[in-house]
Amino acid sequence: MNVKPKILIVDDRLKNIIVLEEMLADLDIEMVRANSGQEAVEKANKTEFALVLMDVRMPGMDGFETVEKMRKNPLNELIPIIYITAFYNEDYYRVKGIKTGAVDFITKPIIPDILIGKVTVFMKIYRQRKNLEEEIIWREEIEKDLKKAKELAEDATRAKQKFLSTMSHEIRTPLNAIINTVNLLREEEPRSDQLDSLEILKFSADNLLQIVNDILDYSKIDAGRIEFEKVEFEMRKLLTGVKQSFDYEVNRRHLVLDLRIDEGIPMVLLGDSTRLTQILINLVGNAVKFTEKGSIIIEAKPVKKYNGQIDIGFSIIDTGIGIPEDKIEVIFESFTQASSSTTRKYGGTGLGLAITKKLVELQGGELKVKSVVCKGSTFSFSLPFLVSDKKFVEDDPHQKSAFHSLKGLKVLVVEDNLVNQKIVSKYLTKWEAKFDIAENGRVAVEMVEKNRYDVVLMDLHMPEMSGYEATLKIRAMNDDYYQELPIIALTASVFLEDREKIFQFGMSGFITKPFNPKELFWTISPFLKKRD
Repeated sequence: MNVKPKILIVDDRLKNIIVLEEMLADLDIEMVRANSGQEAVEKANKTEFALVLMDVRMPGMDGFETVEKMRKNPLNELIPIIYITAFYNEDYYRVKGIKTGAVDFITKPIIPDILIGKVTVFMKIYRQRKNLEEEIIWREEIEKDLKKAKELAEDATRAKQKFLSTMSHEIRTPLNAIINTVNLLREEEPRSDQLDSLEILKFSADNLLQIVNDILDYSKIDAGRIEFEKVEFEMRKLLTGVKQSFDYEVNRRHLVLDLRIDEGIPMVLLGDSTRLTQILINLVGNAVKFTEKGSIIIEAKPVKKYNGQIDIGFSIIDTGIGIPEDKIEVIFESFTQASSSTTRKYGGTGLGLAITKKLVELQGGELKVKSVVCKGSTFSFSLPFLVSDKKFVEDDPHQKSAFHSLKGLKVLVVEDNLVNQKIVSKYLTKWEAKFDIAENGRVAVEMVEKNRYDVVLMDLHMPEMSGYEATLKIRAMNDDYYQELPIIALTASVFLEDREKIFQFGMSGFITKPFNPKELFWTISPFLKKRD
């Protein structure tokens, strides 16, 4: 506090005021004079005073009346007032002084040390109060700034979410066409040279999809919105699947990929098999990418067993280019690789290891790495799983069953993208289902009013009317058919908020683009039985 405290000295005799000023001259204060009670009231109403030294006996308006008038202003209710009086010992003055709100009395003749001591105490109290008020104001300003910053951050998060959701749709929609066109062509018994080209195309499309997924996963992790599930799965089957997904690339590069699973690992575990697969694919994918000759080993073994739970350690060992010791911590940073030459030669977003490290840590593990340049690297981590008594997990019968005819099923495909219309149409034609195409939500609503469908495949982002709006309009129609009509969202979004929104708008479920033909088939096929 830099401003000097002000003291109001009230006395009808100038000589008495001057005496008080001389006594208090050494204090770091500013003294203001008032020669009457009225003048004191006027000045107190205009200026903030730290203390008032009030003479009691004054003509016209004495000190007691002056204080009573001062106190009527709410701003002056708490001003400390010391009466200066020669009659302090008389009961009348003592009681009246207390009633008007005096904090102290100083009797005449005044002893300088007593006056200075009492004034000093009140100045300290005043300064402490002002400092506290300034701190409160400062804290309020900080809170306002924090609130504003939070609002801006939330706006930025919403904008980023909207952008990523839009980009997810815009990128995954054409990817859906590419990947499923490849799937269709592979089923048409291509020549061996054509099959090689299709494998290259599929590998490139899958790689692009993985990049998109990495960016979206990083966004979800960064926003703290990633969730883990606990489902039963067979560890051996999962690890074998991871290995098999790299067999083509490993053989093409003349590498050896070995899988070593310890016999002590239980057959069936409970955990997030999807995220474990993602972690392993990231690590094995890196090992394959950075290994030009030699081998990659995937190891899994039990580390610790306790209370129906088991910690399993995983290691991915390669004979690749290795990582310099001073770069080991850097590789786990977002959008970062060991060097710019690595990015130029091997490509990649630099997100894979950052995401993998976070996924491991969020499940209670720690990702470690040991590496020697030109000799290879070992990435290792352990994760906890619950142990199941089962010996195997029953396969989804849909995954084992062959496609059968959907003859008699009538489907409305609501999709604005011409290529995706053709992709879905090809599959529905192949399965002998009847179908109509609606290029946007408005047309879909009109067609649902005129026709009876067994199921609607509803894209979400379309011109004129979105899938959300179209679903609301269909559900609002006055007939049980419209309330019960299965509406399956075709969405390119992987965000939890978008999936929750799907159900909030009355849809029956969703299929994520790029869609798996099996998933599409087994999602719509039950409605054929329902119609019979």
